[in-house]
Amino acid sequence: MLVACMIDGGFFQKKVFGIKRPEPVTADDVIQCCKNLFNDEEFQGDTLFRIFYYDCYPAEGSATNPISGKTLDFSDAPVSRYRRNFLDDLKLKPRVALRLGELITTGWKIPQNRTREIIDKIETGQHLQEDDVHLDFTQKQVDIKVGLDIAWLSGKRIVDKIILVTGDSDFIPAMKYARKEGAMVFLAPLGHYPLREGLQEHCDGIIDMVYPG
Repeated sequence: MLVACMIDGGFFQKKVFGIKRPEPVTADDVIQCCKNLFNDEEFQGDTLFRIFYYDCYPAEGSATNPISGKTLDFSDAPVSRYRRNFLDDLKLKPRVALRLGELITTGWKIPQNRTREIIDKIETGQHLQEDDVHLDFTQKQVDIKVGLDIAWLSGKRIVDKIILVTGDSDFIPAMKYARKEGAMVFLAPLGHYPLREGLQEHCDGIIDMVYPG
């Protein structure tokens, strides 16, 4: 049977970096993860069709910090250079398809875990500092591309099984569609528990592997 391995890049980075810290996540980590998933008895004798990796290149440009007035060139930040190199390396790997959305900035925001601290500063008349705000980014078009690919792979009967590496319940409608079309859908949450409601209900099994497994 043919199997597609579909990886939510943002989710993968968070889970694997948490294990590998402080080592950076590499393109080889993505390949190794899929190999480890295929060691599950469910896929013995099956063939990998393709690895689909969903992510965004870093945003380009700069922004001015509203507190300090300093200009931040976020396109040249170390993390931006790392992510570009990571994705450029990954897209050259055999049987890998890079599916890219767009990363956009939504402006300067107060870190959620420091809200009370910042409010106290304002109420007591203290001056805010440069690091009291951060530039917020959000991904666009990534989730919809995952859903469209799941529908395409299952609706056209291109693959028999789908491994979905994520913990995001937004993919449940696509998972349900794929199963109605006859494909088997397996979830690989990489140790992300508890799972959100419905994810376990609408898959054919959970591959209980914590990278590197």
